[in-house]
Amino acid sequence: MRRVLLHAPRCMQRAPPTVVRGASFSVSRSMSSLSSSSSSSSCTSAAAAPAIALTPSEAQLFDFLLYIQHLYAPTTQLRVAGGWVRDKLRGAESEDIDIVLDNLYGRQFAGLITRFQRERRLPLSSVGVVKANADKSKHLEVAQVKVHGLLVDLVHLRAESYTQQSRIPTHTSFVAPQEDALRRDITINALFYNLHTRQVEDWTGRGLDDLRAGVIRTPLAPLQTFLDDPLRVLRVIRFAAEFGFRVDAAIDAALRQHRDIHDAMRRKVSRERVGTEARKMLSGADPTRAFALLADLELLDVVFHSDDAALDGSTSVVDADTAARWRRRFVWTPEHVERAASHLAHLQASRLATHQHAVSFVEATAAVLAPFLRPAGHTRARVQPVLAALPGEHWADDVTEELLLATALRHLATRDEIVASLPLDDVVELLKTNLKWPKPAAKRIARILEALATFPASDGESAPPSAAAIGVELFLWSRRYHDVLSPAIAILLTELPEPERAALVATLDASTHALAKADARERQLDGQAIRARLGGQAGRAIAVALEVLSVWEFVRPDGSKDDELAFLDRLQPHLTHAKQ
Repeated sequence: MRRVLLHAPRCMQRAPPTVVRGASFSVSRSMSSLSSSSSSSSCTSAAAAPAIALTPSEAQLFDFLLYIQHLYAPTTQLRVAGGWVRDKLRGAESEDIDIVLDNLYGRQFAGLITRFQRERRLPLSSVGVVKANADKSKHLEVAQVKVHGLLVDLVHLRAESYTQQSRIPTHTSFVAPQEDALRRDITINALFYNLHTRQVEDWTGRGLDDLRAGVIRTPLAPLQTFLDDPLRVLRVIRFAAEFGFRVDAAIDAALRQHRDIHDAMRRKVSRERVGTEARKMLSGADPTRAFALLADLELLDVVFHSDDAALDGSTSVVDADTAARWRRRFVWTPEHVERAASHLAHLQASRLATHQHAVSFVEATAAVLAPFLRPAGHTRARVQPVLAALPGEHWADDVTEELLLATALRHLATRDEIVASLPLDDVVELLKTNLKWPKPAAKRIARILEALATFPASDGESAPPSAAAIGVELFLWSRRYHDVLSPAIAILLTELPEPERAALVATLDASTHALAKADARERQLDGQAIRARLGGQAGRAIAVALEVLSVWEFVRPDGSKDDELAFLDRLQPHLTHAKQ
């Protein structure tokens, strides 16, 4: 668990007099009226409140907002809420600036900003109002305004009332900051930064301590917090994984003892919001921990499945037959969970070891779904003969035309048979429908899964393949799935012992280099030339011929175009099965 070192435990006092100049106006930062007329007594003592160091842009923005408040809304108090305060205290920068107002709506204060700019004939800030819209899971009106290059969300301090059927609040009202803080998801997200006093306010009384100790805790009792808005369960998991924090025991107990929280998640939370949280978890700092928490708290079915129950009080997400098929096909047994966690952990470790980009949610999702498409033991048992005969650097020298024809055609036929048997369409539809992820992302996940399922393997009956034959198969496999090789290989290696991992990585690296070398050369025969030679055979036959010829050109780098045409003539009788 990572602990957070906050800044020195003191309140930030007002800065010395500074003049911040805008386009044609000046704001005196030392104006006592800006700090005294509108600020309430702090909820934390001066000795307990840590300081926040503002960037020049933040200081200029806050002074401008205070100047607007002083001119037009002297009784209004301005605070920054939530993520910006949390991140600044953690020593991280943040552009997620949410300003909360105690007696004005966000759109009203945004109107005061544009009023000021009009009166002084200044360039107008762009203002947008995101209306409350239940259909789009927007449950609170937010005004967005761009000032000094920073995008600011403006919203009022509020308390919300909910029904048992929906997480959409039926009523919101102006409240004091403490009530607003207590109705937020977790204590570290309920901290405020008072623009008037330049102090951090901890109205829950636990936010600062939890941030220091690395604890995820709800401001109120977890049951009440989660039943009001069950999406908060997923946010708890996301922040715990992102920051390496410990989940409070009361949260753990509530989720284990009160199954109605799980039911409320299915009933009240839109699949779009579930998908958003899942995507952030799986592309965050520690997707392995996020998955482990989902599994431990028995939430995998809630995230990755849906049933024919209505969500958000509206129509069902999928029809009953489709939901039943998905429930049969995607069952999170302990074995599936263990293998999925192992895949994800190895994928994450491989990224850290090679200093590559963080794991994407696409790669992470492929890792956790892979056990559903690869039977247990497939990698170790069926790939073992392949690993025992991994080709050396000069495998191409041993490839005869007869071996090339037999191996390539067998590999392509087996691949097509496997692909036809895979529930890839179900995977794409499940991710699109249940998590509302875009189709291109869902299809890429399916492609990684396809690559894993079609990796060269023994059928358990034929004689062990030669190194040259394995070289042909690995070349074809790498060429076909070149766009997803990195995640596919990382997941593939998970179930292999270390010596075999190293050997396979070395071979695949060599295969990748060979593929790059082959692709750098211009093809001697393109699809048009092959079609003419084959006498108008169907497109599928041409596709097979192109793949087989790609190997021929690699193992025969000095072969002429006439030589390749002669080989194509010998290949043609074997293409009759590929006319469709």
